[in-house]
Amino acid sequence: MADDLFESGSSSDDLVQRLRVEALGEPGQRRFRLMAVINDETHIIWMEKQQLQALGMAIEQLLEQVPEIEVTIIDPDTGTDFDQETHNQFRVGRIELGYDVSNNLVVISTFDLQQQDDDESAALVLRLNLRQSAELSTDAAMIVAAGRPLCPMCGQPMDATGHACPQQNGHLPISLDDSDPLEEL
Repeated sequence: MADDLFESGSSSDDLVQRLRVEALGEPGQRRFRLMAVINDETHIIWMEKQQLQALGMAIEQLLEQVPEIEVTIIDPDTGTDFDQETHNQFRVGRIELGYDVSNNLVVISTFDLQQQDDDESAALVLRLNLRQSAELSTDAAMIVAAGRPLCPMCGQPMDATGHACPQQNGHLPISLDDSDPLEEL
């Protein structure tokens, strides 16, 4: 993800009206998507868990660098529902992040995974106000954290049935409640 400051003109017509991040399915088998309503039209961007996590963290870091302004942020939320059946869907291959200084907006440019390598135009550009950006970052972190717990030894996801940790050479199932087996000797 590129972290760029830039200036660009944008009208209120192309601002994100509504935004939601979702995880569908059971932990370990989840699919992640970002849904946005722009100009009363729903767009769905499918992504990997790591992409969602990186996007949330990058937005958080960007917001830490944005100068404080004393302007009331008016949310353009019109209450428009998400169209779950929209044809405006794609799987993201690349995400670029920037900040529109003149309009005080976070800009997320998303590129379709199926897009030709020589095509540098974004498949969808999301322009978010600061509140929407902060909510996206928070929601992304919560959704990623709601997955399978991570092994304290190797950092890999653990299933409910157990975990063969490479740090333990696949032996001794890890349980935080068990006493140290070496103390019994």
